Amino acid sequence: MSAVRKPRHQGADPRTQADRRPFRASAERLFELVRHLTERDREVALCLYRHRILTTSQLQLLFFSSRRRAQDRLLFLYRNRIVDRFYPAAPFGSGKPEAHWLLDEAGALLVAATLGLERKQLGWQRRDDWGSHPQLAHQLETNRFLTELVAATLTTSDLGVRAWWSPAEAAGRLSLDGKLRVLPDTGFTLVTSAGVIECYLEWDRSTETQARLAEKLLVYRRAEARLHGEAGERALLIVLPGERRLGTLRRAHTELAGSERLARSTFPATGFRWPLLATTVPRLRAEGALAAVWERLDLDSGRQALPALPIRDGEPVVLAETLGRCWHKESPDFWRRLSPLGNHGQGAAGPPEPLVVPPPHERDGDLRLSGIDGSMDDPDESLEERWP
Repeated sequence: MSAVRKPRHQGADPRTQADRRPFRASAERLFELVRHLTERDREVALCLYRHRILTTSQLQLLFFSSRRRAQDRLLFLYRNRIVDRFYPAAPFGSGKPEAHWLLDEAGALLVAATLGLERKQLGWQRRDDWGSHPQLAHQLETNRFLTELVAATLTTSDLGVRAWWSPAEAAGRLSLDGKLRVLPDTGFTLVTSAGVIECYLEWDRSTETQARLAEKLLVYRRAEARLHGEAGERALLIVLPGERRLGTLRRAHTELAGSERLARSTFPATGFRWPLLATTVPRLRAEGALAAVWERLDLDSGRQALPALPIRDGEPVVLAETLGRCWHKESPDFWRRLSPLGNHGQGAAGPPEPLVVPPPHERDGDLRLSGIDGSMDDPDESLEERWP
């Protein structure tokens, strides 16, 4: 009796060719991969290390001139374990959700090398359950605020977001001696025609009591006292779910202002200078972060816009270096910064030499060479049309 032939589809790898990735990432493989990476790839990995999760649209806003280029390049990075992705659950009938991107193991090795650290010093661990992580919604809301702020500045000719810090980086900037640990959700600098405004953000989800809110405000005021005279003013921004929660914050601020703990602390003789502003999510959604939606809790001055905040002295204003602009082709040195790692300082700005693709037998494993503009050698495959 002849053997029964098993259908070809049974036992086959269910993943598509585009989704096949090496099972492990190593320093040796990264060494092979690094000559196929660009400076922009390194920045994408660093951004995901700092801010954990970003969607395709958000990465496109920050790093790419078109959605197609973002999809193709992210697919290349995904195949080689620089980045990973997941699709959060969505209501039935709402369509496929957008891909959410995070760092993968090869990306962590790349970040560690970029920062001059050992991999174990990075303080990063890969997670397989971000879709159900309790901090997912909070992280997405914080990142949405910053990317929407970046998008809003691109419609103006005199505003931009230059720096965007992780919670740890923001905390480090508010700690003069390392003893005081203020931990904002994020921090950033807003570039205006007059100068630079430094801001720190707290995204409130109504999970803390009024007493805890007062305690948090006290910690920020102590940070201001310790940093008095150090590099100018900062602004504290607090976003709350609604007007009722905003009333709770006002009461917490009033409680703190009349407390003995505040009076016993050592503060500058000139009093507080850092602006304390608050708004609600519905206001932001309706008008945008750059509109006059922010209430000054420390002054009875009505609502104001972020560009009206005090600027820092001596800060140069370079709009071309702001987020959403610096990695787009409109920047004068775009091609120089996009050149492969290790060569980004050579030559003058301008289009690179044509990429020479070696024959298949000379390529390293299954690594895919990419064009300098981020497009792939399989441009017909759509990243967003496939499930992982």
